[in-house]
Amino acid sequence: MLPWKEKLRSLRTGIGIKNLWLLLLAAGLFLLSIAAGGRKEKNEDTAILPQEVQKEMAVSGVEELEERLKELLSHIRGVGEAEVMITLADQGEKIVLKDQKSSVQSLNEADGAGGSRVSTTSEKEEETIYESSETPFVTKEYAAQVAGILIVCEGGADKNIVMDIVSAAEALFNVPAHRIVVLEMK
Repeated sequence: MLPWKEKLRSLRTGIGIKNLWLLLLAAGLFLLSIAAGGRKEKNEDTAILPQEVQKEMAVSGVEELEERLKELLSHIRGVGEAEVMITLADQGEKIVLKDQKSSVQSLNEADGAGGSRVSTTSEKEEETIYESSETPFVTKEYAAQVAGILIVCEGGADKNIVMDIVSAAEALFNVPAHRIVVLEMK
């Protein structure tokens, strides 16, 4: 038999299999607490910007998109004057940078009667990183999703013009054709 197997067998019979497992568990928890304790990591988490601010930013962005689409449509032959309304499915999302600190502590206790107890405590602390005193550092920004587009124009009665307008809106906003409505202006 190999010498390490003999040593393992003598260790197992000397202290008992139950105590051997407890010893291995305690050693593992100790190594885990050393590896994870006091570690600092940077992580991204969902923005904490107030919903009113996000909504206001989304509304101003929609108005700009509506104006740009209106101007673009006015340059297409046969469209004439146009009015545009864009609705949003959400307000978008901003991901801000967070500083995370985490620690794990393990305590092994043994009493005189052969019993033992293992206590593990973990703590996690997050702090948002700010660019200025009130502005969080944004790492990613997801644009608001367009739910639908309504276009009212002078050329809305011509089916060919309507198809061109729908194709343009599909390409610009990645919105399916059934969510784009083109009507004739009175």
